[in-house]
Parts: sequence; C-alpha cells; structure tokens
Amino acid sequence: MDEDEQRALEEDATGKILWLFWCGICAEVEELLRKVADLIRREEMMKYALQHIRGLQSEVDPSDDQVHLRRIMLDAEANTSKYQLWLEARAIGQAKFSGTNRGTLTLDTHGRTPSTSRQALSTSVA
Repeated sequence: MDEDEQRALEEDATGKILWLFWCGICAEVEELLRKVADLIRREEMMKYALQHIRGLQSEVDPSDDQVHLRRIMLDAEANTSKYQLWLEARAIGQAKFSGTNRGTLTLDTHGRTPSTSRQALSTSVA
C-alpha cells in the first residue's frame, strides 16, 4: 500500500468518525440551546445575550487544520470515499499507459460524480 492509498483510507475513516461525533454534538447543542433560550427568556437578558453570541461568532476563524477536518467530515456525510476516488484515478492513470481509454465517470448512488465537498457545515440547530 503506497502513501497516497494509506492517506485516502485514513481520511475516509477519520471523516466517518468526525461525522458521527458531529451528529452527537449537534444533538447535545440542540438540547443545551433550548435550556439556554429558556434561561434567557426568564432572565430577560435576551438583548445582552444575543450581542454576546454575535460577538463570539465573529471571532471564529478556523485554522487550515479545522477546514481540512470539516472537508473530510463533509465527504463522509456525502458518502464520498477518498479511497474510491484514489482507486478510480489510479485506474485512469493505468489506462492511459496501457493505451485503453474508457472515458467514463463513475456516478454515486445519487447520480452525481464523486468530488471533495467544499460546502460549509450547517450551523442551524434550532
């Protein structure tokens, strides 16, 4: 197994683990958000709390590592396998050298060609 193949398999596994944790975190956040919203309403501190939350959101600037982890997590959510993409790229490369050119793309179960996701994570948890 070469380095690229190993990395593709590692990214697939990491993405699935991260996606599982993200789903659990979202469920926890939804529950906590309900409790916080009730507390804010009871304490009549909504204006202050919303300003504070807005300030916190503007301070967040993800690092390159965080962006990479988000991307592989979104790939796992979309069922995009880096290893499968690597195998297909290797097969295309081998076909070029052997003189056969199939020229076909593999479609996923949704009729799309697999690609690395570039969409942002959904932050709505209401």
